[in-house]
Amino acid sequence: MPGVLKNIDYQDPFTRYKGQKILDNLRKLRSGGNISLDLAIDIYYSLYLPFPRLADVSEVSLGRNDQYRIVKTILMDEEVKKLRLYTVADSFSSVAIGTLFLLNLLSELSEGNEKNYAQGGGKGENGMRNQQKEHDDTGEGGKSLEEAVKNAARKSMEAAENVKEIQNFVYGYKAGVGHMLNLDDDVASVLKLAKNTDIRNLLNVLSRIPDVTMAVKKRRVGYQRGEIEGYTRGSDVERIVYTELAYPDVYFYTKVAEGDLLLFEKVMYLTMGPIYVLLDKSGSMDGNKILWAKATALALFIRSRLERRAFYMRFFDSEPYESIAVRPNAKPSQVVKFLEYIAMVRNGGGTDISKALLTACNDMMKLGFKEASDVILITDGEDRIAKNLVKKALQHAKARLLSVMILGDNEDLKTVSDEYMKVVKLSDKEILQVVQS
Repeated sequence: MPGVLKNIDYQDPFTRYKGQKILDNLRKLRSGGNISLDLAIDIYYSLYLPFPRLADVSEVSLGRNDQYRIVKTILMDEEVKKLRLYTVADSFSSVAIGTLFLLNLLSELSEGNEKNYAQGGGKGENGMRNQQKEHDDTGEGGKSLEEAVKNAARKSMEAAENVKEIQNFVYGYKAGVGHMLNLDDDVASVLKLAKNTDIRNLLNVLSRIPDVTMAVKKRRVGYQRGEIEGYTRGSDVERIVYTELAYPDVYFYTKVAEGDLLLFEKVMYLTMGPIYVLLDKSGSMDGNKILWAKATALALFIRSRLERRAFYMRFFDSEPYESIAVRPNAKPSQVVKFLEYIAMVRNGGGTDISKALLTACNDMMKLGFKEASDVILITDGEDRIAKNLVKKALQHAKARLLSVMILGDNEDLKTVSDEYMKVVKLSDKEILQVVQS
């Protein structure tokens, strides 16, 4: 058999596709190293299947000894098995973390033995025995193959949680809601983000915030032909729960007369304009300020997804920077680009709040949104503002301005804002307050 797992059809096109995805991503991240397709397939299914079964040694093809030992260590070693907590029954995570594992394994192996380990074939039986003995005795490579696998898994574990956090952020998981998104084409970008220190810190801040989904209240009105939201009582027979029809006629008509029928509660969600975040990146926004502001922007992005609203963001200092837009039905690659955009910006420069606000208003007027929009300004700037000009621009753009002032005060900004919030402590509670406003 070409691989070392039972009940896997190694010639099946879908099976080969999954292994090839790992190899393609590996080539994007590392040059050199010759991993066979069969080994990539075994790595994928070792991580993906709830109960993968290792073949008997007697069933393994000649020259697959190292491949067998790699997979056996993944399935048997208690520490290495922890990696499967992030991957079982998750195709994207199995591809991403499988790629990461092989990347780390190639780094662990010495240059002299790397090719022999990776290829998993092409040697005679005696040659493989000699190679195995060398590896077990920590010979030329300096460590055994099992030790290299364990070290590679340990290194992969450090980024595995970040991979899952990025995946959840992109998909917008919440209870009872599925998704049709697919991140398989963005594995290389996700792995780079998972190693980015700024992204790790931002995801760490977000993980401490109470569930944003519970804080967001979507605007809705009752509507007879809307979406089913729950249950209520009344006499509207068009919304009747079908089990009510099982009652005897006399009892049924009594419930109709008393308005006590069990009904589906149907609602229609009101459409809203975009959320437009202006984030100050001036020199004074250093350290925890810029970290807190970026985490707040990510939390507002989550809110926009829940409310099915477009999301726009622009950094500014003395000049507005290029904006980024994420539509409600955006592809995963666009969300990944948004995370990359957030991560790459560093603070520095002066502050011009008026220019930033006028630019945002011009953007919204050009896009021609019919619904009212929310402009959320996050700054610590105390410069003067062209109040009359900004007020008129906000009115023309049909925009509501929420200003979030970090560790300071700005009377001009308070005058032009529909809502003004002073942040005196850079805490998770304040982030949630901004999201709820």
